[in-house]
Amino acid sequence: MPARHTSQIRYSLEDFHQLGQRYAVRYSLTSAQQDDNPCLVQGRIDEHEVGRGITLISSNLQTFHGYQAQSLTPPCLSIVVLLQGQAQLNGHRSIALSSGDSALLLCQNGRSQSALHEAQPHLRGVNLSISDPNCLADEHLAEQLRQTLSTQGSKTQRWTAPDHLLHGLEAMVSGAWQGSLQRLLCEGLALQLLAYGLGTLETPEPRSGTLTPRDRALLARVRDQLHQQPGADHSLQQLAQLACMSTSALRHKFQQTYGVSVMGFLRQRRMAVAKQCLEQGWRVQDAAHYVGYRHASNFATAYRQHFGVSPRGDA
Repeated sequence: MPARHTSQIRYSLEDFHQLGQRYAVRYSLTSAQQDDNPCLVQGRIDEHEVGRGITLISSNLQTFHGYQAQSLTPPCLSIVVLLQGQAQLNGHRSIALSSGDSALLLCQNGRSQSALHEAQPHLRGVNLSISDPNCLADEHLAEQLRQTLSTQGSKTQRWTAPDHLLHGLEAMVSGAWQGSLQRLLCEGLALQLLAYGLGTLETPEPRSGTLTPRDRALLARVRDQLHQQPGADHSLQQLAQLACMSTSALRHKFQQTYGVSVMGFLRQRRMAVAKQCLEQGWRVQDAAHYVGYRHASNFATAYRQHFGVSPRGDA
């Protein structure tokens, strides 16, 4: 079994300023602080080598203060997958992201882009970026990106990452792989991110205009219920009653709004909570019962499928 990266690093505002010099990003606090150089986050920020011209960064953080990251020289392509937490992206248009959401940003004119992160216990995600097609080692990819920029221009669009890709990204962010195996994993995941992200531009983004403010409020009620009570025995019928709509309408509108199915969201939330419990020293059986699994064996199978590692490796 590969070794696991578990060290936690504390990053101050000054540390982020130094990171910003490297990536041409300006970091600022969203509210005034008494300390001139507060600790912003704790956890890990890792850059992975995946090929010339491509930057792949994963983060697994606890955020103590809200902050904004503003790109001074925006990359021509950014692909973001938020595995856990909340964030807001501001590019060609603004997009609010929550756990399991993905977004793609194209920038043809150098227009400023920014991301807003509030203080939160868990912020885990992946960002793949390409600053300039001419910097890519893969000429075929470079030409496709040039054509995409030419036809699409600047754009900010949601997309839905498939479950198997999310599982692989979870394994990368968790630090479950190291050395040459990690390099192979990251290279494969980077290619999938590019394929699925660029592929989503070939199909129109689902329209949300048919959703009324009441629909959004009722869907948020269902989402909050799943988020706050992951261990409860939820059924689609009960959740549809909570949303005051049919089960088919709930399935369609929930997927349309959050980019993931109702039960897919519940599964992701259960796995995220279980991982937190295990990292705090819980027994596997106790964590399984807490997130709604009656049998530890079924939980272990689901956990391995989701994260790519056994729950005993995180306990």
